Amino acid sequence: MLDMNSLLIATAISGLCLSFTMLSFWRVNRGSGFMVTWSAAVVVLVGHLAAFWFYAQTLSPILGTLACALLPVGAICLYATARQYADNSSPVPTILWLAVPYLVLVPPTFALGYDGLALVVQNALTAAMFFLTAWTYWGRRSEASLSLGALSALHLLVGVSFALCGGVLLAGGEWRIGSPPGNWAEDINVVMSVLGMTGIGALTLSLDQSRLAGSFQRAAMIDSMTGLLNRRALQSSHAAPFGPRKAIVLFDLDHFKQVNDLHGHASGDDVIRGFAQVFQANTRSVDHAARLGGEEFALVMVGVTPEQVRKVAETVASAFADLDFVSGKGERFRCTVSAGIAFGDDNMPGLDDVMARADRALYVAKRDGRNRIEMGEWRLVG
Repeated sequence: MLDMNSLLIATAISGLCLSFTMLSFWRVNRGSGFMVTWSAAVVVLVGHLAAFWFYAQTLSPILGTLACALLPVGAICLYATARQYADNSSPVPTILWLAVPYLVLVPPTFALGYDGLALVVQNALTAAMFFLTAWTYWGRRSEASLSLGALSALHLLVGVSFALCGGVLLAGGEWRIGSPPGNWAEDINVVMSVLGMTGIGALTLSLDQSRLAGSFQRAAMIDSMTGLLNRRALQSSHAAPFGPRKAIVLFDLDHFKQVNDLHGHASGDDVIRGFAQVFQANTRSVDHAARLGGEEFALVMVGVTPEQVRKVAETVASAFADLDFVSGKGERFRCTVSAGIAFGDDNMPGLDDVMARADRALYVAKRDGRNRIEMGEWRLVG
């Protein structure tokens, strides 16, 4: 026989410990607001367990009504957590729209003596919330397929256990029971709640840490001033050899030192950010645009011809030349950019080799007057 009291106490203790752990991690990473919502959900569910346990000992209608009120509200908070995790939406509207109608209608039904009917609705809504939560996490499984798949499965199984509890009462037509229900479905539900609480908490914490680690990794690959990829990210993304339809364009802002000397370093930063915006606006989504450092930028394009690459480079250069900048002294000025283009070939050179070719073409553009685009050697090896 299952010791239900011990299992309920274990579930409550497990939930409180996990909730405290979640809040501790949230204090370190305030960007994970869904952890606060999850902790609130667990506190509500633990409140349900406490009220239900005392109700079982005393058969107090007040405690029974409280237990009936808290369980679906906790499940609704778990669903709001999943939505907040998925799209960073506020949990408050979801909780209010779902919880308020339930609290207005169902707990009073319990208090009026139709406890069996109220428990059927309570279990049905709780099961529906767990199913929706499972579906929400399942929809995000591309982010972390194993963890999110397991999290979805746990919510689904717990939801099934609540559906069984409601189904047994509904099948028996037990609209008035006067005491906590006791049947095989309730036994399964208690076991699933213990396992689910622990597993769901551990997986949610793991997902938060995984997402945090991912954000650190992405930050290490992004140039903080422009939002473009940095040199490390470019090298990591293009470690494979370059074929004949893969090109690199190196851009270098003309007379950038003069901009800093004449207009100040703040204006120089504005120029770099301005070029980055033009860069992103005039390249394809499949291209990789990066800031290599200082005033030098690179663009890697795949599946292109020399004419296509030159056209993109010319568009970027022309758009940048049309930008107006204003110094801290109110002086208006414009800048230009030079570019060198190089392709891979059938010998399949690496990134550094092709970049060296582009750099030589860029040198020619600078030497011959700047504000120019030069094509390096491009050939198909037969």
